[in-house]
Amino acid sequence: MDKTQEGIGELDPGRNEGLIRSQPERYAELVRDVAGFGIYLIDREGRVQSWNLGAKNITGFEASEVIGQPFSRLFAHAALKETLPQKALGFARANRHCRDEYARIKKNGEEYYALCSLDAVREENGQIAGFVEVFHDITQQKLRENKLYKQATRDVMTGVYNRGHFTELAMQEIERAQRFSEPLSLVLMDIDFFKKVNDTYGHEVGDKTIIALAHTSAEFIRKIDFVGRIGGEEFAITLPRANKEPAFDMAQRLRIKLSELKIKAAEKEFSFTVSMGVAALRPHTKDLQELMRNADAALYKAKREGRNRVETWFE
Repeated sequence: MDKTQEGIGELDPGRNEGLIRSQPERYAELVRDVAGFGIYLIDREGRVQSWNLGAKNITGFEASEVIGQPFSRLFAHAALKETLPQKALGFARANRHCRDEYARIKKNGEEYYALCSLDAVREENGQIAGFVEVFHDITQQKLRENKLYKQATRDVMTGVYNRGHFTELAMQEIERAQRFSEPLSLVLMDIDFFKKVNDTYGHEVGDKTIIALAHTSAEFIRKIDFVGRIGGEEFAITLPRANKEPAFDMAQRLRIKLSELKIKAAEKEFSFTVSMGVAALRPHTKDLQELMRNADAALYKAKREGRNRVETWFE
């Protein structure tokens, strides 16, 4: 008996709670040959109690390899670190139902994304009798979504945020900082004498230089910071919860790190430097545009004072 997606509604756990509660073996038998969806029972302690054909098809695990094992065995390592199995069971206990996307793992060690619906099954007295989960593989859908998201938000050459998405995120962070009276700083930077790099080594090496700057900056900043390419060789970094002193210190350390990079050009290597301008959000700063103007003024001063330096905007 091969149930299709169209027929899965007849076996919906929500419609069959009475059967699952009174005759779980009967429900497990009904869904045993469903091929397109993983459907299985879990006891109140979180151990797998049944395993259908769809679950085997998706994961590669035989029933004998998972029945009696903890529900958490089906999750990828990153999900386990975040205690997602426990959180899912806890949410289902409290709300009777939990629907979410999770990184799961197959028998061969391959990770995949699953859309999962976890339902709690209760005894007549309201106590939890166990759970039933229905899941299917949405990896290809997630890959398509991620690809489209990346195309819409990332700079093609460097992989950091493009100007449009950087601007959108920066405006959100400024609004949040203003709402909660938190500090925020913005750094603008560009490569010194970049035209000379292109003229001397060619545009391909110029692109390598831009990419090196972008990747190094993205790896250097904190998790809550973000970097965007806002022009040819010009980049911006938003530093939430940082006033001008730590922002200036970060910019100085990044400037030094960038100056130590070696870019290969044919048989030679060369270094490059950047100039940076730092501006901090003030109580009367109106918007991102004003903050960018202030950082740009500081950047201009850095260039005027000799380049390869960081300057901070002051009123």
